[in-house]
Amino acid sequence: MIGIHRFCLNHTTSFRVQTNLTQVRVFCFVLTSPQYFDTRTRAVLSTWGRRCDSLYFITESSNDTHDFPIAPIANITPGYEHLTQKTVLALQYAYEYHFNDFDWFVKADDDTYIFMENLKTFLSKQDTTEPVSFGWISKGYDYHQGGASYVLSREALKRFNQGHQKPNTTCRKYGGHEDIEIRACLRSEGVYMGNTRDEENRERFHPLNFYDLFVGPIPDWYKQRAALEPVTSYECCGDDVISFHYVPWNELYLIDSMWYRFGRER
Repeated sequence: MIGIHRFCLNHTTSFRVQTNLTQVRVFCFVLTSPQYFDTRTRAVLSTWGRRCDSLYFITESSNDTHDFPIAPIANITPGYEHLTQKTVLALQYAYEYHFNDFDWFVKADDDTYIFMENLKTFLSKQDTTEPVSFGWISKGYDYHQGGASYVLSREALKRFNQGHQKPNTTCRKYGGHEDIEIRACLRSEGVYMGNTRDEENRERFHPLNFYDLFVGPIPDWYKQRAALEPVTSYECCGDDVISFHYVPWNELYLIDSMWYRFGRER
């Protein structure tokens, strides 16, 4: 278990968690697997996931009985190499059953942490009728890194579904890298990637966890794919940060306590 000292920062380091909740309606779906039900899945459900307007976990069938909101999607193939299929089915489910009830549709992994109030505040300034997606944008790859989470407008979700319905579609349902394939389909349907940086040109969506971003070292793959030169220490993250990835399940609880419980008592 990672020590709590990793998040006991200098008092000058803080994130601004927005408390002025808006009327933005957000549908969240989180990719998970049965082996993580008692750790990652439950941690998401108990922390940031409960701040979504609706939350569903996307997972292959399991005989276990759990009190999780699992989307009733059949024929999901287990395994990391099948994430494209898993995500396509999730987006099609969101479109078929929840399209008219929500403004924005968020995809995340079970080791992602999202500051939902900050996300909603950011989205409140955007137009869900625009064919736009938001997330961390990779340099030269033209995709949103999946673990950092990405967000589709209602129009973007509609176009994604239309792309998969075309008889001559180039949208893949299987294989490849999930985030690259989802972005390729969206791009073919005219969905553009919106700017998610803050006023100081810092990223709001992060493919790494906070400790790696703040302390380092930054992994080589991140340096190669980042559109901005990676920096550590106080310049790593904006005050209105939205997401981190590769967060151990026990640290999901820790972040939640630090910024929602203890932070509000100050």
